[in-house]
Amino acid sequence: MLIPEPVEAALNFSWHVTKGIAHVSLWPVRAIMGTPDMPTTHKPKEGESVYDIADPMLDIASIIYYYTELRSETKVLLVKYAEKFNLTTKEIDIIRNAIMKTVTTLEAVKEVEQADVSTSNVLADYQVSLKQLEDIKSRFNLTGGDVDVFTTYFNILKEPKSAESIKSDLLLYNDFISPLFRKSFGGSEWNVSNIISMVDRDPTMYIKEIDDDFSKKSFAKFINGFESELVYAIFVSPANKRVTVAFRGSVNANDWKTNMYGFGVMTDFELPGYTSDESAARDARQSYGRVHQGFYEYLFGKTKKGANESYKSKSEEIMGILCDLFENECKGFSLFVTGHSLGGSLSTLFAARAATFGQFGKVTNVSFASPYCGGQEFRDHFYELEKKNLIRHIRISNEEDVVPLIPFFAPNGIAPPEMFKHVGMNIRMYDGDHLLMPKCRLFYPKEGSLPNEIRNAVLNNVPMGLSVGVISKHLCPEYCSRLESSSEELKKISVEGLYEDAEITGWSTDVVVKK
Repeated sequence: MLIPEPVEAALNFSWHVTKGIAHVSLWPVRAIMGTPDMPTTHKPKEGESVYDIADPMLDIASIIYYYTELRSETKVLLVKYAEKFNLTTKEIDIIRNAIMKTVTTLEAVKEVEQADVSTSNVLADYQVSLKQLEDIKSRFNLTGGDVDVFTTYFNILKEPKSAESIKSDLLLYNDFISPLFRKSFGGSEWNVSNIISMVDRDPTMYIKEIDDDFSKKSFAKFINGFESELVYAIFVSPANKRVTVAFRGSVNANDWKTNMYGFGVMTDFELPGYTSDESAARDARQSYGRVHQGFYEYLFGKTKKGANESYKSKSEEIMGILCDLFENECKGFSLFVTGHSLGGSLSTLFAARAATFGQFGKVTNVSFASPYCGGQEFRDHFYELEKKNLIRHIRISNEEDVVPLIPFFAPNGIAPPEMFKHVGMNIRMYDGDHLLMPKCRLFYPKEGSLPNEIRNAVLNNVPMGLSVGVISKHLCPEYCSRLESSSEELKKISVEGLYEDAEITGWSTDVVVKK
């Protein structure tokens, strides 16, 4: 249960004042080291500020929780309703195909009527689909009301799915989601406001692919969730010429098992991910450092057999979809990757995968509340990708959200533990109740700078991240609130401007490009 805000603020007051005084007293040190709270960059072009990039990514990283839960609950309702007729999975698919054929042919009729052209062919297709549906009703003893119920469920689960349709689903079928989940993940109004913002930015936005086939319900089926797989969705924004891969954070048991795998033990970051036993035995894979084994296996390891009879890893499944998109309907688009919490770490590992072989040009990763996901060698590989302009990473975290501060080391038996290292430009956002503290600060692991490494270690650790009410500081609504509070500062700086500043990075993009 979350602590009431007035009580939380009162309990944290003395700790916040202490940190605020320490921050002010260390101003001379920051001045000498040349590490202001927020650096200045050239004025961003419209839509290219850190805020303009982070805001839509946070909406996507948030809505994937709520929308996939609606889909999960809908699947449960669908199965329960089908049990009334003793339908098998194959028979449900037959009904689905007949109903969706009727829906799509009716939409085609409406489109040609609006275009004021001949409707004879599409009208004939629609009439055929109606006849087929009547045959299905007779075969399975379904009434018109039964077909309406099935149509509702199938429409919610339909792919591709426009953002406008998702908004309608959340407004119409919000009660499908349990009150506990709604309260825990920001509430109905907040989630609907996120999808409205997405539609306002681009009315043509849609979900191209959503993979939640092996995901169990969150709370009611938590224990059964040990059999679940990670969940992702691919959003396409034609107006912004942007494809975004979003990874959902922790919801079910297997998500949490992944977080705590071996208490953060590391493994080699071998690429590409698993595709088949034959290719694993035949093709040599290269390691690009060491990363969290739980995250790696969740994203790059062998999966359950899907509808296409494949055990291919999620990473390579996504890569295949993206390659097809960028070769066809999304030529000239930019690739973004995002996620919150566990989804944030998965987004960073996948962004590194997508950037390593350079298929998509520059990849932009915007992660929120991400735990550590790799060690120093992984960071070194990430540096190289950044220097080659193949990746840009904005890692956003909240002050006193402890999740981005763990696991800080990986146990390694009797050998010395391996230390985790963050990557990318860290925007740390502060609560407005923090006296004497800025709205936000920038941290980056400046290459070759020991003073910078010490500064980051002192200011980014678990004791400094502890407070009363740590859970609320990790949730998406608090990230949204602090992002809005920091918007004025973040609208003044650009992602490229940060990366072009050698005082921040320790290297010059100009020098790298000339090479």
